[in-house]
Parts: sequence; C-alpha cells; structure tokens
Amino acid sequence: MSKSRVVNSAVNTIFNFSVKLFDFGIKFVLRTVFIYTLGMQYVGVSGLFTDILSVLSFVELGIGSAITYALYKPLAENDEEKLGKLMHFYKWAYRIVALVILICGLLVVPFLSKIVTNVPDIKESITIIYILYLSNTVCSYLLIYRSTILSASQKQYEISKISICISMIKCTIESILLVVFKNFIFYLLLEILFSVSQNIWISRKAEKLYPNAFQKSSGRLSKDEIKKLFKDIKALFLYKVSNVVLNGTDSVIVSSFLGTGMVGILANYNMIVKNIYNLVLQVFTSTSASIGNLAATEDGKKQFKVFNAMQLMCFWIFGLCTTVLYVNVNTFMKIWAGKENLFGTATVLVLIIDFYLTGMMSTVSHFRTSNGLFVQGQYRPLIMSIINIVVSVFLVKKIGITGVILGTVISRLLTQIWYDPYLIYKYVFKHSFSHYLRQIAIYTASTAVSCLICIEFRNMLMIRNSWIDLIVNGIFNVIVFNGIFLLIYGRSAEFVYLKNIGINLSGMIVRKIKRR
Repeated sequence: MSKSRVVNSAVNTIFNFSVKLFDFGIKFVLRTVFIYTLGMQYVGVSGLFTDILSVLSFVELGIGSAITYALYKPLAENDEEKLGKLMHFYKWAYRIVALVILICGLLVVPFLSKIVTNVPDIKESITIIYILYLSNTVCSYLLIYRSTILSASQKQYEISKISICISMIKCTIESILLVVFKNFIFYLLLEILFSVSQNIWISRKAEKLYPNAFQKSSGRLSKDEIKKLFKDIKALFLYKVSNVVLNGTDSVIVSSFLGTGMVGILANYNMIVKNIYNLVLQVFTSTSASIGNLAATEDGKKQFKVFNAMQLMCFWIFGLCTTVLYVNVNTFMKIWAGKENLFGTATVLVLIIDFYLTGMMSTVSHFRTSNGLFVQGQYRPLIMSIINIVVSVFLVKKIGITGVILGTVISRLLTQIWYDPYLIYKYVFKHSFSHYLRQIAIYTASTAVSCLICIEFRNMLMIRNSWIDLIVNGIFNVIVFNGIFLLIYGRSAEFVYLKNIGINLSGMIVRKIKRR
C-alpha cells in the first residue's frame, strides 16, 4: 500500500482499537454492575430485545454499505457535487428505514409473550421495556447516516474520539443509577439520551469537515446512478439478511425453546467473545477505506499481494485469540459470573469455532465489499440463512444450546467460508482458488495444534486457584501459538511485508515525535 494509505490505516487502527478496548472495558464494568444489581433475567431480556431489533434492521437493505462503496470514488476525486447527491439520497433512505423499523417493531408487540418466557423476577412491563429498545433503534437511524462519510474518507478516528467521551460519561452515570435505584427503565432512558447525543455530535463533526456534502441545495442523483445503487442494494440486502439471521435469531430460538434465562448466559459469553472479535476487527475495519482506495487505483496483482499479507495478519491475531479463548473462557466466566452460569465443554468448543470462522473471513469480507462484489454471489446469504434456521431449530431440540450455535457453524461451512473467497479470487485476483484452500487449511491446522497443546498443558497442571489458572495458562497460550506461528511463517514473504510496514511506520512515528 502507498505511504498515505498505510499512515491513514495506522491512525485509524490505533484510534479505533483504543476506543474498542476502552468500550469493552466500559461494557464489562456495566455488565458486571447489571448482573449484580438486576440479575441474569434482565441480562437475558436485554440480549433478546437487542437481537430482535437487529433482525428488524434487515429493512436497512444494505444501503449503508452501498453508499460507503459509492463514496470512495468521489472522495478520492474530491467530487463535492457527487458527495452531496449521495448524502441527500442516504438521508431520505434512512428516514424511510426508520419509519419501517418502527412499524415492524410495533407489529412484534402482540407476540412478546410467546417470545419472552420464564422471567418471573422482572417487575417492569415487558412491553414498555421493548418499546424503549425500539425507540433507541429508530432514533439512531434518523441521525447516524452522516457518520458514513467520515468512515469512507479514512477519518473513522473522529468518530472514535467522540465515542470515547460519550462512553465514559454514560458508564459512570448508568452504573451509579443501577447501584442506587436498581431501575431498568431509568437505565433504558439514559441509553436513548446518550445514543442520540453521540449521533448528533458525530453529525455535526461530519458537517464541519464536509459542509458542501450536506448543503440543502445539493442536486439529486440521476436515474442511472440510482439504478446502479439499487442494483448493489438489492444484492447487499441478501447479505444483510444473512448477517441478521446469523447474529440475531439465535437468541430468539434459545428463548422460545430453552427460556429467556438461558439467553442471559449466552449473552454473557457473547459479550466476551464478540467484544474481543469487534476489538480485533478494528485492525481490519480501519483499513477498509484504504482497501477501497487500493481497489479504485490498483490492479488485481497488487491487491493479491496486500490480501495475502493481511490474511496472514488475520490468522496471527484470530488464531491466537481462538487458542486463548478456548482454553480460558470458562475459567474467566467462573470468576466473573459464577460457576452456575457456565456452558459445557462442547458448547464452548462450538462457540469458539464460530468465532474463528467469522474472524478468518474479515479480510475476505473487506476485499469483497471494497471491490463492489455485491451482485456476484448475491444468493449465497439467502441459502446460508435458510440452512442456519432449519439446522438450529432441528438441533436445539436434540442437543439444546449447543445445537443452536452448531447450526450457525454448519451454515458458514457450507456457504460463506469457501464461496466468498472464491468470488474475489475469480473476479479480482484472477488467481487459482486452490491457493486459498491450501492457505486456510494450514492456518486452521496450526490453530488446532496450538489448542491441543495448550489444553493438554492445562489438564496436566490442574491449578485449583482460578486466577492463577487464568494467568499461567494465558501466558503459556501466547507463547505456544506465537512459537508455532514464527516457526512456520517467520520467513514468509507475507511476514516480511508486514514486518517492513511495521518498521517504516515506527520510523514515521519516531520522526514525528522528535519534531515536536
């Protein structure tokens, strides 16, 4: 990548990683307060309603991703007129989305008693709680569209700075409120207040940096431009549905078949696993605009070189996290939430496999989106969603919570894991797909060997103190995985490429500090 792309990616990565790490810490503190003041049933209801509303968000249709992709070229060419037209279209599209989500959300109300089960300790009206969650979601769609131009222009760090400030204030006030009043309704009202405040602040920052893009006098997109956008949106809609089904329906299935209390335990595991995923994902999300710029200015050969280096980095990070999580997540959950709120070994294994598979698709996803591969393979997400629901509902009756998560894993393996990379190898790199299959097989085998060695080590030690167990095994996991990684890939061209970028970037930072 060019020096400017590397610098922008590095700045975004540092800021976004810091924000996500800070946000993870805040969410952890807040969830801990939540568990010990309100209880697991409230955690279950909170997780369930969040997932229900994420399912309803399918009406967004993938508009955000299509607009982000469409913004790359006018931003690179400084075409303010086109930016204004796109943002005007985006504003009205999201107003319609907000209205449709409100209507669909209200239609769910009569069925809440069927979905929310076994929650005798919740005193407040389930309907009022749900309406407040719905209100928060609808308000966000009315304001958040302006943030897209910051992300597409490689200024995600501007959003990150605002998020840090709001999150810190929100955590402090909400924690105090929960400890003093133990009132869930007050907590939800504050959530809405802070969400609206954050989106207004981000909107004003975007307007300040790109005033011409938000002028009322901005023109309208031509019929051909709108037709092209809707062609991409149509394809992205199916990807949106797939993401919604994979991430949002598990809680609904678990609540309906196993009770809302089980959703609370799943929500705790997901909070740890998904927040680690989101934290690591910042390394790749922060480079998405740079990849978009790369796709707009470079050929497939150059992209292939960058892809292989990023894929190695993806394996390095997610393989390490997979090893550490698989060995230690139950030890951590025992310390944090209590041994009565633990999953069995099989459930943890399937949960971590899903984490690994999702993580290893990060680079593929960014290259597919940045190259505009929306129409190609547009029916893959639909097939994946159908497989997920059918298999999850079938298996939940046979093996409980493990079956629900296993349904997600099976649906990924049968579709996304091989088909999405096949698309970018065919249409972008024009390279043999067998290269990717060999690469991912070696990565997965290396991770599996690392996990087996670390599990044997833990079983051999049998440390009784949970804190010591967590620390000792965590350190050993890091050493073992990195040892395997460096032994196999330490001299590879991709590792040398990453190392050189790291050295050059460090030099830039040192020189900048010295100038000050």
